[in-house]
Amino acid sequence: MKDRVRKIYRHAIDILEQVGIKLKHDRVLDIMQEHGVRIEGDLAFFTRKDIESWITNAPSSFTLHARNPEYDAVIGSDQINFTAGYGCPTVYELDGSAREARLSDYLRFAKLVHQCSHFAINGGILAQPSNVPAVLSHLIMTYAALMASDKCLMGLPGNEPQMRQIMELAAIVFGGREALKEKPQVLTMISTISPLLVDDMALSSILVAAEFNQPLIISPGPGAGTTGPIDLAGNMALATAEALACIVITQMIKPGVPVLFGLQCFGADLKTANVSIGSPAYAQMARHTAELARYLNLPSRCGGSNTDAVCVSPQSGYEGMLSLLTACQNKVNLIVQSTGVLDSFAAISYEKFIMDLEIIDMAKYYLDDFEISGNTLNLDLIKSVGPGGNFLTTMDTTEKCRTHSWTPRIGVRGNIDRRQALGNYYQNIQSTMSQMLDDYQQPQIDPAIRSELDNYMMSQGVDQKLLADIQELINS
Repeated sequence: MKDRVRKIYRHAIDILEQVGIKLKHDRVLDIMQEHGVRIEGDLAFFTRKDIESWITNAPSSFTLHARNPEYDAVIGSDQINFTAGYGCPTVYELDGSAREARLSDYLRFAKLVHQCSHFAINGGILAQPSNVPAVLSHLIMTYAALMASDKCLMGLPGNEPQMRQIMELAAIVFGGREALKEKPQVLTMISTISPLLVDDMALSSILVAAEFNQPLIISPGPGAGTTGPIDLAGNMALATAEALACIVITQMIKPGVPVLFGLQCFGADLKTANVSIGSPAYAQMARHTAELARYLNLPSRCGGSNTDAVCVSPQSGYEGMLSLLTACQNKVNLIVQSTGVLDSFAAISYEKFIMDLEIIDMAKYYLDDFEISGNTLNLDLIKSVGPGGNFLTTMDTTEKCRTHSWTPRIGVRGNIDRRQALGNYYQNIQSTMSQMLDDYQQPQIDPAIRSELDNYMMSQGVDQKLLADIQELINS
């Protein structure tokens, strides 16, 4: 595998040296030129020396700090972290209908994430709410996540003023601007525009995140045969070139800022020219992404429970399992979009969210493996039962039945009416979700900090009634 990823890496360097990458931000171009990067108009050409001398400044792992230290998350090494769906503007219902996501959906997902032990990170674009002012949605989502959860905070990309607002809001919670700069506390994901273009928003996000010393996920996503070459090797080399350029830019702006090597390379449905996130091609490229990150000594991001299915179905299950298990087996450090995504990221589903939690449970159980020792091989127990006996009634089985046996939360087993099995499955999903929401309790926040957050939001143009609505939705 090392020889394979080395070839991809070397080809990525050839792309940056011979083709270059467009950077749509004058100040970033000036910074690159000051550091000796060859600039022609808005094209930047990075040499192998540029890349290899700067990329080593980025840490191989870091701790993302939460408001509640119990949820601090190590990003790197062999640690695997999950986050929920990200970026979907639409909610698909179980009956096949679709609707625009609303602020109530954002908060409902935030509460579910808070209740789930698989997640140490909350926030980001859990669902893009359509019923809030677009110019303020970045602030409203960040505020809503801070109110609903004290887990690590996923931020949002934006233009320079928007990014500053997010950082200033987070700084109120984390003890001020200087305290925010002291350690990683807001994780922001940026995307390039394939092929070989980084727009103003992504570069502005890099500038502000670097100023506040906050970590970045660099996440190019070319589709094989559409926005990238159809050959998967070429598609990965293109994505690697874009990621390397952004990582070097980040380190030139502020050496030591944590970055994740986060390729999100897709297959493509060439009948429609749409991306395909459920194909085996995606899983293949995710496996190579994890190995590339290790080769570069950087934390990795890829994977998720990805599917092209347009509803909760066998297809959404087997595609999601392939994608998520591939990421877990390859010890991807941050698996974004682990739950809820349908229709090639076009939508999110509550039922798929709960189903994906079961997939994560199964993947973790499988990868934890079983202990092989004198205690677990149980020769004395086997002797005592003997030929023709049974183990069901032994004290050993009684003592271990709740900890050693896989029991699904939503999966349907046993002697039931097969005509009712699917209905029982969906009922299990609904009852699991209802129980999680019933058990949710809003984390405490210092009233003085809450007041300062509210005052800041109103100073930025957010109506006081909307803040009250957020609190009401959290309590509902």
